[in-house]
Parts: sequence; structure tokens; C-alpha cells
Amino acid sequence: VIGVCAGLALVPVTPAPAQSPLTDQILVTMVRDRIFAVTPVEGIVRVDLLAGEDALSMTSKGLNALVLTTNRLLGFSSQVMRWSELRLDLGETVKESRVLPRLILVRTDKHLYGFQGPLGRWKTEDLGVREEVRETLAAENVAVVVTARRALAFSSFTGGFFQQDLSTDDPVIESVVNDNVVILSTATRRWIF
Repeated sequence: VIGVCAGLALVPVTPAPAQSPLTDQILVTMVRDRIFAVTPVEGIVRVDLLAGEDALSMTSKGLNALVLTTNRLLGFSSQVMRWSELRLDLGETVKESRVLPRLILVRTDKHLYGFQGPLGRWKTEDLGVREEVRETLAAENVAVVVTARRALAFSSFTGGFFQQDLSTDDPVIESVVNDNVVILSTATRRWIF
């Protein structure tokens, strides 16, 4: 049996212009309480830290930059030339972040956050109270978080997170990842994101 998650089954036959190799397009720097994204074409775009807010890390790759602060996730897109903020819940802890050429994936103890670089916007998916994350698979255009109960896929080309329920009786035994596709296989099924 082969199952296809329809939301992410878009695989072009020929490479689209957006799929050509990307070079890093953003440099992120901080001066006092201001963070600057510097791009070769459009120049400098600034975002200010809030009162009492500290920057914890700054990372950039391809179209994207991510600044983790004590209160927010700040995503920058060189395609739309703007910072997009997402406020973290009180006490929410970042567990993992991946900055990829066309998307950003951040996992906290409560949520998954995906940032689409071409559009410059954040999407959110709640994690269950005791939902255990087993694996994160990520490449240039797609990321899949596998938990004990489900697979949650996010793509730089689609509108948000897509989920596939998993069975404890038929666990994932193999995963394959390339720039555009993630395949999860069990003993009886195969899911293509």
C-alpha cells in the first residue's frame, strides 16, 4: 500500500527556477539592541529588540535568516525583504532549529514553527502534551518531524503543516530524504511528502 500526503506531493519533472542552487544571500549582525539583515541587492533591513529582550542566536542560509531571542522568533526573507516575528508562549523552550536555504523549522516543547522563505511568513502546528519527537528529516525545500503518533511535514512551497497519523503497530523503519521529497516506509506502507 502506498499513501501519498496530497498537500506535499508536488514534485516537478524539470527544475523550476526556484530550485536552482542557492547561495547565501543574507548576513545578520547586531549593534546594541538592533538586528540588521544585510543583502547584496536591497541593502539593510532593521528590527529592534524589545525592552528586556536578548538575542540568543543568529543564523542565515540561502534566502533565510533566523534570530532566536528570549521572547520571539525573528525570521527574515531576502525574497520579500522583511522581518517576520512570532512570539513564543511564556515558558516555551526551543529544542531544535534548522535554517535551510528556503525554509526554517523550529521545534519547541509546545509547537512546531515553519518559516517559508519565498513568502516570508510563519506557520504553526501544536505538539501534544506528551508527544515524543523521534526524528527530524530536513533538506532544502521540505522538512518532516516524526513523532510517536504522527509525521508532520512542512514545505517552502505549500501553505502550512500537513500531518499523517502513524501506527504503533506499524512503525517507521526507513526514511529517505532529498532536496524536495521525504519518504517514510513501514513494513506495509510508504508515505511520500
